Amino acid sequence: MLRLAYSMTLTALALAAVALNQGCSGNQTRFEITNYLGVGQTEYYHEFFDDCFYATGEAGNVDLVLRRCVAPGQDCNVEGHLTQIVHVRTVFRAVPGRTHADSTMINGLVSYAIITDHGAVCFEGGGFLFCEENQHEKTLHGQLELSKLHPTRRVGQIGDIFDRAELKGTFTARPDRKKVVEILNEMDRLFGLRPPYQRPDHPDPI
Repeated sequence: MLRLAYSMTLTALALAAVALNQGCSGNQTRFEITNYLGVGQTEYYHEFFDDCFYATGEAGNVDLVLRRCVAPGQDCNVEGHLTQIVHVRTVFRAVPGRTHADSTMINGLVSYAIITDHGAVCFEGGGFLFCEENQHEKTLHGQLELSKLHPTRRVGQIGDIFDRAELKGTFTARPDRKKVVEILNEMDRLFGLRPPYQRPDHPDPI
């Protein structure tokens, strides 16, 4: 079973799993993941994302895409290429200070992909996204919370990284529809079309 230190980034976590099988400022976009191993057992990891883009639809809904790419030699923990992508697509848009949220509410579909030279895995589920545009700075600020993910799609040879996990974090993204479409098309080519969202059977509200 995979066991890693609290301070290890998700980049190193993905590398360890592989070994079993053979435009944003970093301080503005930081995500954490909680890995639920069993009753009373959890592990915590974090990652900073370099590329953060968003596009809005006619109804004001948001496609948010975060991406971090690590090339060989960039990180001493990584052998080969490694890419992480987070995609959040809102069903309705929540605004801080104006939208009431509780522990059972979701407003978006969340995907988290880890892509390596040996294989790739995508974790998906529902979550709640707060966001607000800054028209002067032309940026989108917000946070993802209450996001519960499970592995849904897999390609090639990659180890079991998480079984049931929670993803949350804060971000600052800039508008770039072309980049959003490009990255999402890349995911679809690799994994195939996204399966319909289904609520998990366990008692978790999301």
